[in-house]
This record gives sequence, C-alpha cells and structure tokens, in this order.
Amino acid sequence: MRRFLPLALFVVIALAAIGPIRNYDFFWHLATGRWIVEHRALPLTDPFAVASDRGAWVNGEWLFEVVLHGFERVLGVAGLSWLRALFIAALFTLVFRFSQSLLLTSLAFAGAMPVIDLRPSGVAALFVVLAIAVARKNNWILYALLTVLWINVHPSALLAPVIALLFARKVPITAASAVALLVNPYAIHGVLAPLRLLTFVGSGEFVNAEWLPSAPLTFPLLYVSIVIAAVVFAVKREDPGRVLLSLLLAFLAVRHVRNQPLWFAAFPLLVAPSMRAIPRAIEYAASIVLIAFVAIRGDHRLGVSPSRFPLQAVARLKESGLRGNVYNPDQFGGFLIWSFYPERRALTDGRNELYRAFIPEYARARTDQRAWRALLRRYRVDLAVDEYRPPLDVLNGVTRKRMKMPASLAYWPREQWALIAFDRAGMVFARREAFSRAQLEQWEIRGVVPDAAR
Repeated sequence: MRRFLPLALFVVIALAAIGPIRNYDFFWHLATGRWIVEHRALPLTDPFAVASDRGAWVNGEWLFEVVLHGFERVLGVAGLSWLRALFIAALFTLVFRFSQSLLLTSLAFAGAMPVIDLRPSGVAALFVVLAIAVARKNNWILYALLTVLWINVHPSALLAPVIALLFARKVPITAASAVALLVNPYAIHGVLAPLRLLTFVGSGEFVNAEWLPSAPLTFPLLYVSIVIAAVVFAVKREDPGRVLLSLLLAFLAVRHVRNQPLWFAAFPLLVAPSMRAIPRAIEYAASIVLIAFVAIRGDHRLGVSPSRFPLQAVARLKESGLRGNVYNPDQFGGFLIWSFYPERRALTDGRNELYRAFIPEYARARTDQRAWRALLRRYRVDLAVDEYRPPLDVLNGVTRKRMKMPASLAYWPREQWALIAFDRAGMVFARREAFSRAQLEQWEIRGVVPDAAR
C-alpha cells in the first residue's frame, strides 16, 4: 500500500487545493510575460503604470512570467486554477517523497495553503526542496544549473549557496552556486536588487500585507511546526546543517508572511530524519484530518476570485469604451494592467520597489483634500477603480458637527465623478469633465452609493 501512497497523496492534495486565483500580483506577472514575449526583450523600465519610477527595473522573476504566459495561452485563465492545484500537489508529493513523513507533509500542506499560490515565491518553495535534495548528493554541476534557473524565477535563490554550505559542506558546490547567481540578465544587480528591496521594506515607508510579520493567531500552524522542529532538535541533537537551515527559514517565515512557503516546503525534510517513527494508524488519521480541513474550508471555484478582483465592474468599464489613466489601489493594479494595457494605464500596483517617490506622495494625499486633487491632476486620472473603504469621519461645514460619510462620496464627489459600475470588490468612476454628457448618460448609475450599505 505504501507504494501507491505518493499517487494517492497527489490526487487528494490536488483536489483539496483547487480554488480561484486570489493573489494580487498574479496578473502583473501575466502581463509582464505577455510583454516580454511580444517584444522579445526584457523591459528596461516599467512600461505599465503611470506613477512608477522611471529608473531601471530589475525583474528577477522574468522566467516565471514567460512560462506562465505560455500556460495562459494554452489553458486560459480558468485553466490556470487547475495548474495551481497541480503545482501544489506536485510540490508536496515531492516533499513526501524526500521526507517519507506523511504527517509532516500534511501539516506543511495545511500550513502553506493560506499563503502559497502560483507565483514566483510559490515556485521558489519547490527550488528549496530540490536544492536540499541535490546538495545532499553533492552534485555541483546539477546544483549550479538549479541555481541558474532559481535566480531567474525568484530572488530567494540567494539561499542556494547557504543550503549548499550547510548540507554538502564542500567548497566546490558552494562556490559554484554563488557564481551561478550571476547568470541572470542583470548580473550583479540581479543579486543586489532583492537586498535593496529588503532595506526599503525595513524603512517603514509602506505597508504591504505579505511583508508584515506572521501573526501567531492568523498563522497558528506556522508556530506549531516551528515548535515541533524545536522539540525534535532539542531531543535528538544531530546534523547542525539541518538545525541552522531550520532556524534561518523559520526566522524568514516569522519575519515576513511571503516567506512562509519556503519554510513549509523544507520543514518535513529538515525534521523527519530526527523524528521517531509514528504508528501508521495515527499518522494516516492525522494526515486525513489535516487535508480534509483544508478541503472543507477552501473555495473550490475555478477562474478568478470575484471577492478579490472587480471582475464585473472592470468588464463594464471595458464595454463602455471610456479611455484614460485609471486610479486604483495597488492591489487592483496588476489586474488592471493585464486587463487594459496599453489602451488604459493603471496608476500603481504591488511592485513597491518601483514606487519610491509615489508611495509617500500617495500617503499624504489620502489625508489631505488639496493634495488628493493635485495627485489626480498630476497623473491625469480620468477613471477610477476603487476598493470599498470604511466611512470617513468628516466635519460638516454648516453645522460644525462631525459626521460619517461614505468614503466614495469624499474621494469621488458625484458632482465631479460619475459612478459607472460596481460589484462585490470595487467601484468604477469617470471624471465628468473628461467625457461628454452623452457618453456618461449611457453608463452612469444614479442614486446609488455602493459603499453606504457596506
């Protein structure tokens, strides 16, 4: 029966992992892959957003984007949901193959599901698993090739020399992986760019959920797995390489939410060799419970999540034919770039390192009406795809009393902006002065304040 366990695990995890596309960065990766294929080159600066810096764009994830675009052309966006499920199933089946611990693999899968996706950081988790396996064999040629692929998919490839040093403990394989990091279109800048980004993240100039620390109440299985690793290593002291890599990956996962897939992919491989055998019945029962928990809680629709992306609202904007630069919160940016470029330009997106000037400017504008209007004029914003925000506490100019106002009325006053679409995720507005009355009358939705009811 144990022979068929990997196949059974693959099928069960794939079914449990089926779900809609939810990651906000997914679509700017798709758009970038499309741009690279169409132009047969890498963009030197950002071609997409209105507010991005015009400095050099070191895109260390270009290889993933090109491959993802190829899959999209064959499978369509709905098919990418299946691809995501199959990738996650393949990753954790491989984890089981190398760790031989069904229980730890199931725990890692359950812990990773809230944060792993079909994106470069998710694929990087696969590279961590492969790097550990190849480093154990001390095959420096294969390890160098693996590092070359990794550094062109995700900057976490900086871990490759560390893994080689801790597991192979040989100079040739460690040196080969360090040199292999330079085999990317940006050479040394491809290595330095992620380090600069970490410095920018630590500056506190912006808030991005995936760069926040991993809260214990939000990600309890992360801390459960770390405690298990600590107990196992404390009871059975051996192999300092595994212990040190566990400490490093656990630190990275706790420090930033986005690093959790790296930890969960490596956790079974690092801990299983030091664990005592668990009775099969207990192992199977606990694993079934963990995977079933993920399956029951998951949203198993295919395609794009309508609660995360303004699918219907953006479709109506596209149908309207209204053109112009589009204001958007950063989480909608990738979807708008993929949907509209080059006909319409989004304001911003989730590539925080490309908006060093815009981020503080935007933060000031959100709390200052004059600065807000100046920002919209500066970037020639004629359309807006906005999220739902809490009501604002404003001072009534007549009664001098404070009152609650729907945020859309404050940021998009109806005498200046026409509501033309809304759905579960967002609202679309058009600037009245930018379009003729006939154009707006055809699409304007009157007498509705979508965020008032919310």
